[in-house]
Amino acid sequence: MGLLGSLFGKKNTAAEDEYTQQLHTLSQNARDFWAAWQDEEARLAALDNREFVEQGNELLKRFCPEVALELEGLADGSDTPSLIFTAHGMSAQFPQVQALVEHAQTARYQVRAFRHGMMAGNADFAIGMEGFSLSAADILVACTPWREVAALDVAFACDIPDHMTDHARNMAMIMLDHVVGEWDASVKIGAVDFVDTAPEGAVPLHALPPLLAEVWQGLGHTAVYPEPEWQYGMYEVEEAEDQDALTLLRNQSATALVGRADMAWCVSVTCRCGNQEELEQAYALQDALWAAAETQQQGIGTLTLTNLSQGRRTAYAATSEPLALLQQAQEWCARFGDLEAEAACEYDPSWQHYRL
Repeated sequence: MGLLGSLFGKKNTAAEDEYTQQLHTLSQNARDFWAAWQDEEARLAALDNREFVEQGNELLKRFCPEVALELEGLADGSDTPSLIFTAHGMSAQFPQVQALVEHAQTARYQVRAFRHGMMAGNADFAIGMEGFSLSAADILVACTPWREVAALDVAFACDIPDHMTDHARNMAMIMLDHVVGEWDASVKIGAVDFVDTAPEGAVPLHALPPLLAEVWQGLGHTAVYPEPEWQYGMYEVEEAEDQDALTLLRNQSATALVGRADMAWCVSVTCRCGNQEELEQAYALQDALWAAAETQQQGIGTLTLTNLSQGRRTAYAATSEPLALLQQAQEWCARFGDLEAEAACEYDPSWQHYRL
């Protein structure tokens, strides 16, 4: 479902506390794991690497069954090995990965979220699966902007038997994670199309990271918190047979923060705005949400969407503190109960709510 369809589709009418409970569960899962880990860490550290990973994952799956643990040797010149928590590219599990890192309790290991692009620049990178091998040089990739993220056109520089096409494409996607990293592959790349002929400007897969970085920067995603005065854009959608009349106000300056891992949550408030008095109260609700989000640059107001046909208005903010902002938003919604105000919280790492 696209942006306009999803923002004013059928809302979940469950209690607001459901969002809070989901956030608490993520943190509690992580705390419970680390409490158990501290009891087992010395024993695990004495194992060889294979047994360490196997038994470490058995422990982890008791608390976070969709997340995995990996071990890397000495990284970045450090004397400390690294524990890597991965969701195997499943973005729905990224919040649990981040919670595990946030609540880490270990003195023996560095703790990092997501597989990093360890094979970037490695022209010799290759994998084999089920008797079939591919190298990074066998995969040619063109990277272009698409809906404010990146899109890839992928072609093979070697002959792929017809019966191995799907298998080869799956292998290419696995290799993509190892070259650009789990976060970038899931969040910064919005579409991957396999094509028969390599497009102009295509590069071998191992050379993709700097090209992806160039496209990302060209989209204005600098990761630097924007300085005031911020710029805003107004957009309108006319009413049609199957389309409500909409007005959108977007904080264009917020685009700098798209894709930042610490700005992956979206808190929103929706209320009625059927007359001028209600609209003024809706403005006040938005101002409160945005001001709280922007405290100490912990978040930023991103978008408002007014459904003129239904008389409803939603304000959105990206945040690194979803629980605190959600709880404040719920309090304000209670004060504006006459507006049927509702607060919601969603994990939205690629800012789908914001991209038009």
